[in-house]
Amino acid sequence: MSATIPAKFRGRARRDAAAFYLSQLAKGVLAGEVSVGSGEQQTAIATSEFVLLEIEVKQKKRATSVAIKLRWPQRPLIRVATSGGVRNG
Repeated sequence: MSATIPAKFRGRARRDAAAFYLSQLAKGVLAGEVSVGSGEQQTAIATSEFVLLEIEVKQKKRATSVAIKLRWPQRPLIRVATSGGVRNG
């Protein structure tokens, strides 16, 4: 399992630390499971094959921000066929 990313974070971080968390998130999404931590508790969240990805970049006089949002349904949209096959009604 990959490294656990924080469930919520707001604060200053070095560029390499921010890149590390983003890379761990990317590895988890690719692997199909993201490990998220909150205090002492860790939770593994299964990802879907297809995700909704939103990226928004804003440039203002004082700062630039990049917002990244990933969304997917909790349950798979496609049912996996079992060894018994598919039955018709």
